Amino acid sequence: MFKIFKRFYQFIFQYKKAFIIFSLVLVVAAVLENLNPYFYKLLVDSAPSRNYPDLITILVLFIGVKISSNFMNALTFYLGDKVLIPAARDARIAVFRYIQDLDFAFHVNKNTGSLISAFKRGDGAFFDLFHDIHHNIIRTIVSLMVVLFFFSRVSTSIAWLLLAVFVGNVFLSWQLIKVNMKARKAFNKSEDLVSGIITDNLINYETVKFFAQEKREEKRLTIEFQDWFAKIWRYANSFRLMDVGVGSLANLGALAVLWIVVKRLAEGKIGAGDFVMVVSFMTGFYYQLSGILYRLRDIAKHYVDIDRYFSILDEPVLVSDPSIPAAVDKIRGEIGFEDVDFAYPDSQEMVIKDISLHINPGESVAFVGRSGVGKTTIIKLLLRFYDVGQGTITVDGIDIRKFTKSQLRSFIGIVPQEPILFNNTIGFNIGYGKENVSLEKIIKVAKLANLHDFVENLPEKYDTEVGERGIKLSGGQKQRLAIARMLLIDPQIIIFDEATSNLDSESERLIQKALWEVAKDRTVLIIAHRFSTVRKAQRIIVMDEGRIVEMGTHEDLVGKKKGLYQYLWQLQTKGELGE
Repeated sequence: MFKIFKRFYQFIFQYKKAFIIFSLVLVVAAVLENLNPYFYKLLVDSAPSRNYPDLITILVLFIGVKISSNFMNALTFYLGDKVLIPAARDARIAVFRYIQDLDFAFHVNKNTGSLISAFKRGDGAFFDLFHDIHHNIIRTIVSLMVVLFFFSRVSTSIAWLLLAVFVGNVFLSWQLIKVNMKARKAFNKSEDLVSGIITDNLINYETVKFFAQEKREEKRLTIEFQDWFAKIWRYANSFRLMDVGVGSLANLGALAVLWIVVKRLAEGKIGAGDFVMVVSFMTGFYYQLSGILYRLRDIAKHYVDIDRYFSILDEPVLVSDPSIPAAVDKIRGEIGFEDVDFAYPDSQEMVIKDISLHINPGESVAFVGRSGVGKTTIIKLLLRFYDVGQGTITVDGIDIRKFTKSQLRSFIGIVPQEPILFNNTIGFNIGYGKENVSLEKIIKVAKLANLHDFVENLPEKYDTEVGERGIKLSGGQKQRLAIARMLLIDPQIIIFDEATSNLDSESERLIQKALWEVAKDRTVLIIAHRFSTVRKAQRIIVMDEGRIVEMGTHEDLVGKKKGLYQYLWQLQTKGELGE
């Protein structure tokens, strides 16, 4: 628990001076707003003497304190927001930044809906936790100190009894809040699963429509809501338990205090002014004492929410940047794999086995083989989405672990099998890799990617919105946009990962034309199932079960009888298995 609050206040204390000023004003405001019963005592004690100058003085002071209290109360919220708003912003940026730095493995395994749900709850909890701790709990504690001070002047037994009631309420509240927190965590988990299903449905709505599975999706959500329904009732009932338990104890405590003060009044041990003051203090403080239950359970709720939010910062970074990165601004594009072995996290099966390969600067190399033999894994390792288990990967003779991840990836441009576009304009998506890029440069790379003519025929041209994930563009158009986006960063190493696997023949021809036009003087790595894409490669690497089994030009490999490449070529071009 202390870890979460420590992290919370690390963001708050970034604005330490403003927080100290806020805290001092908060204490003064809490003292001022609790002085009303004392003025009632003064008025009651002074009224019988009919000393009007004294009564007027008391009234003027009373009104002055009321006005000051109102002003100071407003000032506390203003000063609190001066701390809270920038601190909440800093926390959100810190979590967002950390998510960006987390490994590929984290993003592959994450549930987007659950993560968004945790992010939203945590951000809201940051604001609510600040208000409940400072504007409510601390204000209540200051009120308690004021009340105890004045009660001790009337009777120490009343003061001790009030303190015992307060401590007893806090203790009982805390015991019941632990039950509430457990129920909240269980409910949050169920809520995240519901959010995950809804988000998954919204992202994959095309598949739902293609297969007319709307009823199935509704049923899937309805089934998940059964557990959600049980969890939220358990969570809600934990509040009713606190209402009855703590409310009963608070009422009994207030009754005991009032009984003592009535008894002392009847015995003549206190005056009417003291009686009015105690009753007034109890009326006001009882309201705050009852409120502290709600504040504590709100804090418990916010704690659970912000715990999940901050726990993102505890996710391990498996692929870390070096403390002293290599000082390299430009590369030639030489790539080396030396005795590389690799197994994915939480798996014992080696997907890359004893790979050794040297790729010259400016060379075009294609990786082919059956699905699942490790072709794409080779690319993920080169990009440092994962680190190798054994061996080394080098760029220009430098171990890629000596580069920062951002530095390494700035040297490499990639056109993936399924380009994911932002829900923005064509111009924005092409220019995404560079800041403040001009339209002239965007048009230049669009022409190289055979995309410009298509864009010029659109009504909004480069200001055309592509829709969520680029839904308004065809597969070929998205691929050519991805090529233009890659070209804009002018990488020395280019990767085409199944860039034509889902395209029609005409689109494939345009993509291939763009590919070989931009490949000049660059190191090019191609992953493809379609051999028409790889025939022009200077070298073809054939993989099977994580190993390199053949290597050579297309002509060399096609002529190799009983070779895997020749088998796959024959199967693809003739539809025959051969001998």
